[in-house]
Amino acid sequence: MRLAWIFLALAVAIEVVGLTVMKAASSGGGIWGYVVMYVSIALSYVFLAKAVKKISVGVAYAIWEGSGIALITLVSVFVFNHVLSTQEMIGLVMAVTGIILVNAGEMHESENDERA
Repeated sequence: MRLAWIFLALAVAIEVVGLTVMKAASSGGGIWGYVVMYVSIALSYVFLAKAVKKISVGVAYAIWEGSGIALITLVSVFVFNHVLSTQEMIGLVMAVTGIILVNAGEMHESENDERA
């Protein structure tokens, strides 16, 4: 089960790399930027597929997408100097809260499965 969570973390990290490169490529990064973007996003899906072998697909997808949104937002703030509006900050806090709640629910279900 631990390996599945490592695969999920890799899927999130690689997705963030791909989306960061997408922004750079769209701003004149050339063809290699797009190649890195496509490979990164494809590899992210590969790791997500490996993760859902042990983690329920709904939970894995929610964590993958929510974490990706939160992290790419932070990248856009710190790397691309995007200024978050109050509404965006509230949305980001809600997304992170949702990720924590979904993750806590998955851990609770796993513990119950192991006891049975």
